[in-house]
Amino acid sequence: MEYGDTEAAEALLALLGDVPWEAVELARGYLALRQSGDVDAAAREVFRNRILTLTQSRTLIQRTMTEGFLAVLSPRTLMRSSENPITKLFPATITEQRFLELIDQLQRARADLQYSDDRASGHTLVDFTLMEGEHELPINIKNAGTRFESARQLVDLDPDDCVPIPAYKAYAAVETVPNLLYVVSVDYTLVSRINDLLATILSRQERIVWDLLTRFRGAHLRKAEDAFIQKTVLKYWDWIETRVACPPFHVASARKSIRVLQTKPHRTPGIGLRAWGNRANAEVNVHLSIRDDMTPWESVSLRILKSGLQDIIQAVNRRRQEWVYDPEI
Repeated sequence: MEYGDTEAAEALLALLGDVPWEAVELARGYLALRQSGDVDAAAREVFRNRILTLTQSRTLIQRTMTEGFLAVLSPRTLMRSSENPITKLFPATITEQRFLELIDQLQRARADLQYSDDRASGHTLVDFTLMEGEHELPINIKNAGTRFESARQLVDLDPDDCVPIPAYKAYAAVETVPNLLYVVSVDYTLVSRINDLLATILSRQERIVWDLLTRFRGAHLRKAEDAFIQKTVLKYWDWIETRVACPPFHVASARKSIRVLQTKPHRTPGIGLRAWGNRANAEVNVHLSIRDDMTPWESVSLRILKSGLQDIIQAVNRRRQEWVYDPEI
């Protein structure tokens, strides 16, 4: 996609002017320089959110006078698929929006039920929290968008009956938000659908900003990605909703995930396979069976409607006695 310095800077300010991304601050200073010709005033425009020092701001603004705006931005290094917003952030936001509409319906159907949207809090474990009286039920939304083709061989599950949960996050949840539920949508078509949708719906300015986000880095890049994706999904939601699949959500608690890890270690290849560290470069996941380990969200929501959050919290914290090995030596 071809565009010039001024068009790029104007697009950034139009769509992300309230986001403290380094590239946005430089765009603000660059346009101020073009308008006034005052290097110091333009540098202070860059400096005002303290993303860069005043000296750095002045140096970069001076460089734009001879090199242009785009030339002073920091290019990304090779992007892994897990860092590509198309494959990670857009599917996550669309899945979260689908679930948000479900809990909004649930709230309207049960008078004392409330919820909070925790995605902007910086708490990486919790996306939403359901609240009723003194009871709280934290929820993490996931889109399982990549089929684990080796699931039968490595974790003894059918690839279509397999959901990965990061083991370290499940442990962190049990320690800090022990009632956490993972609510998972399995949709292997979403990424390809998003690629097609974006090519159709984005305006020229939106396509420019999208291109800049994929080409350049800088302080607070993730905030810029999140803001752009949130705004885009909300702006086009009515159109997007009719063009993506709506597979059911499946639920498992963080406690259930850890229980599966403990009782079925082969479901966690990082601890259950010899020399796994030499064969895989990825976080360690515990793999759940949709059929055997997870509960349909529809069933969970019906229990909430009938008996409230306390019923689900009690189910998450169910205990039983059993004999276990406790070696002295």
